[in-house]
Parts: sequence; C-alpha cells; structure tokens
Amino acid sequence: MNQNTLLKFITLIFAASVITACASTGPIGEWRKEGFSGPLNDILVIGVTSRSTRRRVFEDKFVEELAARGVNATPSYQLIESSMYLSREIVEKAIQGQNLGAVVVTRLAAIKETEVYQPPDDQDENLSYFTFYDKAFHQQERGTTTTYGVLTLETNLYDTQSGELVWSMQSQAIEASQPSHIVEEYIALAIKTLAKRGLIGE
Repeated sequence: MNQNTLLKFITLIFAASVITACASTGPIGEWRKEGFSGPLNDILVIGVTSRSTRRRVFEDKFVEELAARGVNATPSYQLIESSMYLSREIVEKAIQGQNLGAVVVTRLAAIKETEVYQPPDDQDENLSYFTFYDKAFHQQERGTTTTYGVLTLETNLYDTQSGELVWSMQSQAIEASQPSHIVEEYIALAIKTLAKRGLIGE
C-alpha cells in the first residue's frame, strides 16, 4: 500500500478522541461505495482512543466477533504498541508487508449534551386549568431534568488494494455506566451491518 493510499484512512487518527462507554441506538447514517462487492477478509481493526486499555478491549472484542463469522482480523495493538500515539508514520510502518484486505477504523465523531425533562409522577394531563393551577401552586414535588451525553460514533471500512473508503456508518449512542456491555452492543451493530451489506461473511 502506498503512502497516498494510507493517507485516506490515517487522517481519521488525527481527530483521535475517546471510544467511550455508550449505549448504541442504531445507525443514523450509512454510505457504501457504488459497485463495490465483498466479502472482505484479513482486516486490521483500529479503535481510535488515547486510552491503551480501552483500545485493547475494543479491538479484541471486534476481532473476536469477526472471527465468529469466519473473518480473519488483527487488532492494531499487536502491530503498534498500546502506549504509542497512532501517528501517520507509525501506522504506515506497522502495516507495511502485512497481507491485509481491509482496515476498519472506529472513532468518536461528536458529543452533544441533551436535557430531558421528567414531570412529577403524580401529574395528570387531563386536569382543567383551574384544577391544574391549584395543584401546581401547592405541589411540593417538582419535575426533574436529566442531562445525557449523546455521542456520534463513526466506523469506516477501507479496501487496502484500492486504498478507498468503501463503507461508512454513523450511529448515535447515550452514555452509560457499563462499558463492557455497551462496547459489545456497538460492535454487534457494526458487524451485523457489515454482514448485511455483504462486506464480510454472514
């Protein structure tokens, strides 16, 4: 793979963010290169994050799920030390001479905080104005507002023979407190979509 080819997917690494604990809610956008057909094999998996442990967990799980579908895959930390920043030069050097059919890169593309209002449990929507006013005036219990972090995750797939982006998926997720379960959910979504599009084996 030449340097120009590599630049097309390594640029994503410069926008490195954290793959966070999140609950996937499904794809919000998807693109596929017209006329490109799979299935692809021998895939390098890159999780873009500054936390080495999180990167290893994410990449290992992605590789494990691909293997369950008969797809050979390699986590990037086996070629690049977990403590190393994934610069362009480091990635180029690591994949030279590797028999790779594709590279899949996952990154956190955006974070947006969203507030959700929860009315009091005893609020009745069918009250008349006067009854509602009287009840609201004397009511001690108040509604609550909860702030959630809504994350936009992006997973891109690159064909190493052409160096081109062949598939991209964006999905939204809500921050959660159970990283292992959430990572599994997001990876399952990405792999299920890849298989459905014929880009990897069923």
